[in-house]
Amino acid sequence: MAILVLSFVVVMGYQMARMEAESYNSVYGYEMMISTTEPIENVVLLLPVPAYYNETTGRNETVLNLSMVSCTNIDPEQVTLTIDDVGGVPMLNISADRIEPLYKNRIEPIPIMPGQNESELPEPTHIYSNRSSEETPLLLAMEMHMYLSGVDHDIDTRSPLGTEPLFMPYTVLGTITADTGILTEEGYYLSEGSTGYFVEVPFVLSYDAAGANVLSISCLFEGRNEWWVLGWQGNSYRERLSLEHTGPAEGTYPVRGVIITGDGVY
Repeated sequence: MAILVLSFVVVMGYQMARMEAESYNSVYGYEMMISTTEPIENVVLLLPVPAYYNETTGRNETVLNLSMVSCTNIDPEQVTLTIDDVGGVPMLNISADRIEPLYKNRIEPIPIMPGQNESELPEPTHIYSNRSSEETPLLLAMEMHMYLSGVDHDIDTRSPLGTEPLFMPYTVLGTITADTGILTEEGYYLSEGSTGYFVEVPFVLSYDAAGANVLSISCLFEGRNEWWVLGWQGNSYRERLSLEHTGPAEGTYPVRGVIITGDGVY
């Protein structure tokens, strides 16, 4: 019996190791969202992108590939997207003569009655506008997303500073500390074994706008190793930056963000 049990354990261990090896994948994920409450004109936004120092080329390089980016609510005929070198650091250049806000109506859920087929329900009516009103109260964001699978190395999710792509250039302001499972006073969650850092990254903004206009920008990036063993598992690091600016803009604006490292299973 003992031999049988031992054989079963060995076989199961082999199968689990095989599943992990066959499903193992390293990925980068990027997301950027911009919204403006009113029109802005003569727009040039230079935003940080996930970048790293390439010792082979001696340059800072980004993993953001615009040919792989999916865009939502961005008109390519009106908005230009490029990656520019700014003082030796790659940055996302968003330029336009004019960017208008996009508002939509609120879609109310329709209850399904007993015995009713979902296909019999009427299609919701979507209404869009460039101004807020009772009919169109929901402000939509311009969005960019990139999912880069099959990264050619095991991502260093425990110590990405200086080794993995991060929004550049960044300054570390301090560390985040909290007991396991507790939200910090600024609303960031640290799981057991993870660490966190407060950082500051510059945004360069230039545009004309009304004094009450609010421009909101959020940038997110994640590096993740993942595998399948009786369910998806993985570990990751992630960074988030967010800015709200009121009125017109002209200059460099330091934006505070957070980096969470060593989150997940090891």
